[in-house]
Amino acid sequence: MSKRQTTRSNTYRFFVPPTCFRGDRVEIDDPDLARQLAVVLRLGVGDRVVFLDGIGNQSIVVLTEVGKGRVRGQIEQQELAGAEPHLALTLYIGLMRAERFEWLLQKGTELGVAAFVPVLCERSVSDGAVGAAKLARWQRIIREAAEQCRRGRIPQLELPIGFDQACAGAIANGPALLLWEGQGVQAIGAVLRALTAPVGLSLLSGPEGGLSDAEYSQAQAHGIVAVTLGPRTLRAETAPLAAAAIALYQFGDME
Repeated sequence: MSKRQTTRSNTYRFFVPPTCFRGDRVEIDDPDLARQLAVVLRLGVGDRVVFLDGIGNQSIVVLTEVGKGRVRGQIEQQELAGAEPHLALTLYIGLMRAERFEWLLQKGTELGVAAFVPVLCERSVSDGAVGAAKLARWQRIIREAAEQCRRGRIPQLELPIGFDQACAGAIANGPALLLWEGQGVQAIGAVLRALTAPVGLSLLSGPEGGLSDAEYSQAQAHGIVAVTLGPRTLRAETAPLAAAAIALYQFGDME
């Protein structure tokens, strides 16, 4: 089985657990996936799909069984999954209204964000509590977006953390920038151009009401560099996506 990237763009793609790959076969026990393949997409024995293991590999699979909660297939070709940025970009996002946060997760995944960390800020409208159902919904949004845009990995999603913990985590993983609407800070482009291409980069942004002066000072104390995106005020869900696109472009992932 080769490692060439030859998957056709119109082939259906699904992330499945790595444990489903067994030699030259795939064995998946998942009623939802089986229903989607058989009922929604009307695929059956002999059709080809792409199954991804979520850690950078994908397999072109000829289906040999679909139904009764089971999916079985013969691996026709294995290859490295493409479309992953070189920059491991983490977004630390102030918790905001659900529909805005979920839109951000979807679009951030499409852009190439590697990880999302919800942050409980002073002005967050949420109390930070995330139940199993909400977490599963967020993970499904990310997975489906990753399948649609041909990612090779599923971005990581963390549970909500406090602002100080977010600052500590961000700066520990390499360069970290704080998106700030106040005066006297550098433009994000200038700061990024001054960096030697990093392996990882963290961006921190606030909720709908913005970050407080105390949170700004807190980030500064951790050594996080505050940057501006320009004179226009962007919405809480727009600013981190704009910053992510700028960073990915600066380091060659959106040329």
